Amino acid sequence: MTEDDRKAFDEIFDLVGEMTIMPGGKDLGRMKKVLFFGLMEYPLDRIIEAAKSHCRVNKFFPMLADIIVQIEGSFEDRAALAWSLVMKAKRKYRRNKTLRFPSPAIHYAIECMGGWEHLYWSIDDANESFKSKEFFRFYRLGEKSATWENVKPYFLSDQEAYALKHGKEIVPEIYEVESGKVLCALP
Repeated sequence: MTEDDRKAFDEIFDLVGEMTIMPGGKDLGRMKKVLFFGLMEYPLDRIIEAAKSHCRVNKFFPMLADIIVQIEGSFEDRAALAWSLVMKAKRKYRRNKTLRFPSPAIHYAIECMGGWEHLYWSIDDANESFKSKEFFRFYRLGEKSATWENVKPYFLSDQEAYALKHGKEIVPEIYEVESGKVLCALP
């Protein structure tokens, strides 16, 4: 969102102010300024949808955290989605493709659990629930500290890991787990 969106943003939150109860002593103009500043990283259409969702289930004017949770989901929502991507990668790609997950927090959690190869082989029907809880714990830490600068940017396939281990030059095709697209082949 940019300053160009300010008028539309203010109009939406004027309506939200009419549909909800303002906490005692709070000024709508000041609340809109706080929300605008705090939500600038999100696109206006996502903010509008979040405001509508908030008004459907809450009678009070939204705080910044309320709108962010509506946009991003709760931690449990994000962690469950991340775990579903790990399980998708296990079923669809196995160890045959070099993989990149959409978030460094996922990479962080996988690394904390021993890396992709170890995690892949350690998950079975009997312990999937336990492994998901362990993943959630590390994912929470990853959301706080992981960046693409401090985690592995991708996990090598078995064939590429073997070739690299034996001194061969490799140019892996990196598959984006979420979309299945090939991101790039590194030099």
